[in-house]
Amino acid sequence: MASKADIPHPYYPRDLKLPNYVPNDKTIPEILGVFFSIVAVFIVGTWIYSGRLPHMKNKLGSRLKLIWFMQCGLIHCIIEGYFSVNHRTLAGDQHFLSQMWEEYGKGDSRYVSSDTFTVCMETITAFVDGPLSFLALYAFIRNKPYRYIVQIILSLCQLYGDVLYFSTEMEEHTSELQSHHDLVCRL
Repeated sequence: MASKADIPHPYYPRDLKLPNYVPNDKTIPEILGVFFSIVAVFIVGTWIYSGRLPHMKNKLGSRLKLIWFMQCGLIHCIIEGYFSVNHRTLAGDQHFLSQMWEEYGKGDSRYVSSDTFTVCMETITAFVDGPLSFLALYAFIRNKPYRYIVQIILSLCQLYGDVLYFSTEMEEHTSELQSHHDLVCRL
């Protein structure tokens, strides 16, 4: 009988060590279907609620902003929060959110290998950007004067996170390419 360590995984690099890896028991359509169904319920709920607010009634842009903040808060707090707390066990877990992250990890294996940067960045996103998204949602619903400041801070946090996310990946691949180049030159 093969041990868990012998089960091949779909992640790159192919020699990535995932000793507890277990393949998902849900298909991609099942995972995406549940995810988008839940998001759709919150989008429709936010749309209906925002239409009842006097200062939002005829403001399409403002209502779409509320939907954006709501779905960002959900994704940051629930999905990314789950990752930050459970990153060490994702590859071997069959929880629905673990399976979402396993699928996501097929595009970026840093998520299934508990890459230090990715864990730190997602933790900050989950516990800072998530609550800020809900604060922005609240501030816009209540028409608070500080709503734009929260929106700017949140946008800058997102931009900073995106720049770090992509620049670390580019730096790692640039270093790998340089190593391969140096090896070829020595041959």
